[in-house]
Amino acid sequence: MSSTASTAEEEEVIPDSTVSESAQSESEEILSTQEEEKEEDAEKKDPPRDETPHGESEEMNSLASTVSSSQDSQDSSDGTIHALLPKVNCPEKIVVCLDMSKEMSSRHVSSRDGSRFSPLSLAKRVIEIFVKTKSRMDRRHQFALLILHDAPTLVTDFTHDPDVFCEDLRAQEETMECQTTFIQLAPLPEIEEVEIIPPPYVVRVLLMYGRSHCVPAAPEDSQQMLGELLQSPHLFLDALYVHEPPAEDNHSIEIFNAICDLDRKCLSYVYEVATNVTMFHNHMAKLLAHPLQRPTQSDTYYKLQSNEDVS
Repeated sequence: MSSTASTAEEEEVIPDSTVSESAQSESEEILSTQEEEKEEDAEKKDPPRDETPHGESEEMNSLASTVSSSQDSQDSSDGTIHALLPKVNCPEKIVVCLDMSKEMSSRHVSSRDGSRFSPLSLAKRVIEIFVKTKSRMDRRHQFALLILHDAPTLVTDFTHDPDVFCEDLRAQEETMECQTTFIQLAPLPEIEEVEIIPPPYVVRVLLMYGRSHCVPAAPEDSQQMLGELLQSPHLFLDALYVHEPPAEDNHSIEIFNAICDLDRKCLSYVYEVATNVTMFHNHMAKLLAHPLQRPTQSDTYYKLQSNEDVS
């Protein structure tokens, strides 16, 4: 009896072992199949990205189609181009430089509803919206108004009150034939470890230039000072160029190139507009971003993608 029981127990053990190995093999095959399916799904959801940059808008008669931005031609080996500053929301001291040349009031642009505006009236309106919006975003921001006639004139010193700034802005009406230059309005913060210590503030110059026949240039005695200012990691120069459509009898292309050449660090935002009222407002809205927290202009993309495009 004991011999028979022992044989029965051995016979029962052998099938169990066989079933266990078979089940393990099947489970491994199932896991392998699931991993392959996951990889296929991942490839479907995340296809290789197209590295081709997005095309530029062609909705307006812009200089972008006739000139190449100096930001693309800058030598990336220059150590001053990519300054690694702390991405902090520190206060801004914004100097609005408004061109008051005759060209800002001698021509008009039309909106979609047929309304006609001079570049000067449009500039004053979008600047007022910009200043009030920036003040709502951070009450620590300060604004100064500089008008460009034959010589630059400081109208409003730095103030936290947007109403004071806007009142002085609305009062500017007289335009004349003139040229422009640059002066230093605010002392720049001196910080030894630029990449580590957050600055107490940054200075941003917002240039609104509206001449199509006068290439901007600084006087010879100001060249060195201008170069030092533009190299400072705590000064940013943004510009909105309001111009006539490029033609043989104007210098719109040369002027746009000269403004782009002021961007020594490839950190400026430079826009241009000819006759499109909507683009006038859109460009000013793009300038609301803090210069320490925004990407470079070449990396910006403002169009919304549909769910189909994302998937």
